[in-house]
Amino acid sequence: MNEIVTVIDVETTGLDPATDHITEIAAIRAEVGPGGYVREIGRFQTYVALPDGVEIPELITELTRIKTEDLRGAPHVISALISLDWFAGDTIIAHNAPFDLSFVARREIDFDTDNFVCTRAMSRLIDPNESASLAPTCERYGIALNGHHRAMNDVEATLQLYAILREKAEVNGITYRNVVIDSEERPLTYVPPGAIVRTITKTKEAA
Repeated sequence: MNEIVTVIDVETTGLDPATDHITEIAAIRAEVGPGGYVREIGRFQTYVALPDGVEIPELITELTRIKTEDLRGAPHVISALISLDWFAGDTIIAHNAPFDLSFVARREIDFDTDNFVCTRAMSRLIDPNESASLAPTCERYGIALNGHHRAMNDVEATLQLYAILREKAEVNGITYRNVVIDSEERPLTYVPPGAIVRTITKTKEAA
């Protein structure tokens, strides 16, 4: 059965939603169906202004190629997230959804995350002894990932990945909606409201 989903990705100044800040948001709204079918409906992308006095660490700039000066004149984080909320549909898809949703959840807007899918969790459930990071998972399934760690590039790859993993999970009877993975090598630091937490033990490192 076909469904309408919104794939999102946020780039940030660091890993801690309590002290770090969103720098870029991207999303694609699309129809996904059997056989890896994907029909794009629309796109959303914006830089996000940083609070006064905050700069992007050099290490993050090296990773994302986003500089502090790129964000000058960008929307305030609340405005950007309200725009994303207007754009998004009922089902949110993200690779490592607890990370993206943790940054969205700490802002003072009513962003609906009741229905979400984490493609990283899907990867762990389908291939528990393989790496679930975006780049190696995309490589495993023959998906191009150009310019990793830029929000729209990651969204494009995650959309294709979801279309493939969705069918594999459903064929094998794997529950994946609202599921997040907790594991020794990557413990959960944020659990989205209503999430189902699954604990997985692997035989080899695959962060």
